[in-house]
Amino acid sequence: MRRWFAVVLLCFAVVSWAEDQKATQANQLYEAGKRLDALPLYEDLAKAYPNEMLYQERLSACLGAAAMQTTDAAQAKALRTRERDAARRAVALGDKTNVVVMMANSDPDEAVPPPPATGAEALMHDAEKAYAAGDFQTAMTNYVAAAEADPKLYEAPLYAGDTAYVQQDLPTAAKWFQRAIAIDPNRETAYRYWGDAILKFGNDPDAAKEKFIDAIVAEPYSRFAWQGIEQWAQIEHAVLLAPKIERPSAPVVDQNKPNNITINIDPGNTDDKKNPGGWAWLTYSMMRATYRGDTFKKEFPNEKEYRHSLKEEDAALSVVASTLEEKKIKRDSLDESLRNLLDLNDAGMLDCWILINGADRGIAQDYAAYRDQHRQQLHEYLSRYVIHGGGIKPPE
Repeated sequence: MRRWFAVVLLCFAVVSWAEDQKATQANQLYEAGKRLDALPLYEDLAKAYPNEMLYQERLSACLGAAAMQTTDAAQAKALRTRERDAARRAVALGDKTNVVVMMANSDPDEAVPPPPATGAEALMHDAEKAYAAGDFQTAMTNYVAAAEADPKLYEAPLYAGDTAYVQQDLPTAAKWFQRAIAIDPNRETAYRYWGDAILKFGNDPDAAKEKFIDAIVAEPYSRFAWQGIEQWAQIEHAVLLAPKIERPSAPVVDQNKPNNITINIDPGNTDDKKNPGGWAWLTYSMMRATYRGDTFKKEFPNEKEYRHSLKEEDAALSVVASTLEEKKIKRDSLDESLRNLLDLNDAGMLDCWILINGADRGIAQDYAAYRDQHRQQLHEYLSRYVIHGGGIKPPE
C-alpha cells in the first residue's frame, strides 16, 4: 500500500493510518494462514483500494477458503463467484501468478463433488478444510493420517510439509517434503515448496537454490517449476539467462512430394567474411534433412510418424561443432551462438541445453528417459550455465 509522504489534510492522514493498521493486521492473519479472519479486512481494503493487485489476490484466496467451509450450495457458489471475480481483477492489474490466473478462469457453476466418506481421501478433505480455517493442528493430524492410510498418496506428505512450513517448523516440513519426493521424484512441487521453506525460514539461500533447481530438473516444461528459482533470483539479485544458440530453420517437407526436402539458410549467415564459421550451419541443416528422410525411421523403428528428437538435434549440433573443430577456427572470431555451442559441447552439456532451453514438443518426449540417467548433469547445467550470480547485495 502506498504511504503518505506529503503534508495532507488531517482527515486523510487519519484514514491513511487506519487503513495502514488494517493492512498490517490483514497481512499478519493471512501469513498465519487465518484466511477466514483476514477475509473481512481484505474486503474492506479491496473496496478502499480497488487498484491494489495484492488486495484483490488475497481477497480471492480468502473467499476460496470461505467457500470450503460452507455446506450450502448456493452460498458456496456465491463465494466462488466472488473468488473468481477478485482473481480476474488481480489479473487485470498485472498478477500473472499461475494459481490466480487459474482461479480467474474457473467456473463457479462447476459441480463440487461431495466429500468422500472414508479412507485417505476423506482425511485429505478434512485436512484441507481445517487448513483453510487456519486450524493447522487438525490439518496436520489429518494429513499425517492420510499419508499412513495411503503411502503412495503424494499430496498427503506434500501438504503435511506445507502445514509445517506455515507454522515455521522447518525440520518437520523438510521431513514431509522428503517423503513426498520419495513417492515421486519427478514431480516438481515438493522440491519447490521445500526451497520456499528454506528461503523464508532457513536463512540458507544456497540450499534453497539447490531445491529450486531440483524442481526444474523434475519438470522443466512446467511453468510452476521455474517460479521458485525466479523468486530466488529476484531476492538474491541473480540473473537467469540460458546460453544463446540461434539455429537455422528446420527443413521443410513438401506434403505432396515427401521426398522433396527444402533447406532454408540465410546467405548472410554463411558468408565467411561477415560471419566467420557461419557456413558450418549448412551441416546442421543437412543432418536434419537426413532425419526427415530415412534416418528417423532407422533410429525410431517403433514410431509411426516423424518427430523432432533429442537424437536428431544432438547429431545436427554436434556435426556443426566437429566441423568447426576440424577447421581449427579461432573461437574469438565466431559469433555468440557458435562459441556457446562449442563451449557446451566441450563440457558435455549440449544435450542438457537442447532438452531444457532448445526443446520443442518432439524433443520434450525424450526428456524423461534422459533425466533418469542424467539427473545430476541436468542439475549442474542449470547451476553453471543458466543461473548467474546470487548472494551479492546491491549497495545501499
